[in-house]
Amino acid sequence: MSIQQEYRFGSNNNSNSPFSGLVGVLVAVLFFVGLFYFMQFLFKILWLVMPVVVIATAIIDHKVILGYFGWLGRMFRSNWVAGLAVTALTMIGAPVVAVFLLGKALLKKKIKTVQDDAERQEQGEFVEYEEIDSEFLNLPPLEPRKPTPPKENNGYDDMFKGG
Repeated sequence: MSIQQEYRFGSNNNSNSPFSGLVGVLVAVLFFVGLFYFMQFLFKILWLVMPVVVIATAIIDHKVILGYFGWLGRMFRSNWVAGLAVTALTMIGAPVVAVFLLGKALLKKKIKTVQDDAERQEQGEFVEYEEIDSEFLNLPPLEPRKPTPPKENNGYDDMFKGG
């Protein structure tokens, strides 16, 4: 005699309803619609903040911006179709590129700070000093101190004597 068990996923009752998978699809569609509107809102904010981000990037490290445009130029020279595509994507996603360049500039600044701290710790810090004219002081000679005898004999010193 064999025992057969059946497991059903996706429904709490034993009916084969045509709407059982519809709830999952509806939740997925609502999630992606909400994600679309959230990303649209975020992208509009990034477009408004982009000039400030580009100026901050230029202040922190202008070589990051020049390096990006140099990369675009090299892309055009090696493959003009790919260069044109990357330039078009840069224009469409300019706020994202600006935030990326700001992050890269901040990372390079942090790396440089850590390297400078490590180098300063390894080599020592250079300290500016001014040499002044020194005068010799005429001090009286020091008298040697006389050793003070121990106050009591407790036998501890006798432990180190040979014998």
